[in-house]
Amino acid sequence: MTFNQVLYDVTVGEWDWFGSDEGKSDHYIDPDGNTTLEKKSGGSTNPRKETVKPYSQRIGDYWLSIPSKDYNKLVKGFAKDKGKLDGTVNLAWSAAFISYCMQTAGAGTSFPYSSGHYKWMNKAIRNRQKGHAKAALVGYRPTEIPLAVGDLLGKPRGDGVTYENAPSTGWYTSHSDIVVEIDTAAKQAFIIGGNVGQTVSRISVDITDDGRLASTGSWMVHIQNNITFPIVSEVQLTENAKVG
Repeated sequence: MTFNQVLYDVTVGEWDWFGSDEGKSDHYIDPDGNTTLEKKSGGSTNPRKETVKPYSQRIGDYWLSIPSKDYNKLVKGFAKDKGKLDGTVNLAWSAAFISYCMQTAGAGTSFPYSSGHYKWMNKAIRNRQKGHAKAALVGYRPTEIPLAVGDLLGKPRGDGVTYENAPSTGWYTSHSDIVVEIDTAAKQAFIIGGNVGQTVSRISVDITDDGRLASTGSWMVHIQNNITFPIVSEVQLTENAKVG
């Protein structure tokens, strides 16, 4: 299997585990333990899905994929009393989700695990700007080339950051999702991300006949995923799951 095939299995597996949620709307858990889009049930406020076990614990696993130095800094700043990060801590965990999927799929040192998407977005754009077309991650403009399963779509969460200046900007709030399906007949692609609607959720994006994004929208970069690895055993994949 190729790396992107393994990444697909890992990403879709996590989405299935969370209940195969769809869309960007916030997801909650009702008194019966069911996922709902309703903020209240019977006059009582439903908790966000990310804060309820076992989902909150799974998010704790995602956090363990970032470098330990960063993890410890975040615990000290946001969860000192708790002593660990999970879905109950008020921190965006979308980058931890991407890091977890990449690590579990076996990306090794080919991926810059981080609590912020800007790390791989900037690295990918920098590779493109330097002409490193065969690098592990290459950042193209959103509508420039066709999407492929295993690629990522990334965007900033604020004004002033562009494809051109992102690599020199340093840190900025950001988000990215993993491409898991291309349906050229329906002119749609499907992407999965963490902390989307307080869960792991799948959304669709419009594409052209040849598989490119139909419009830039809010996306800043299409990251072509060129990561490869030798075929390894399941045991090795598990042992290599944490590098932080």
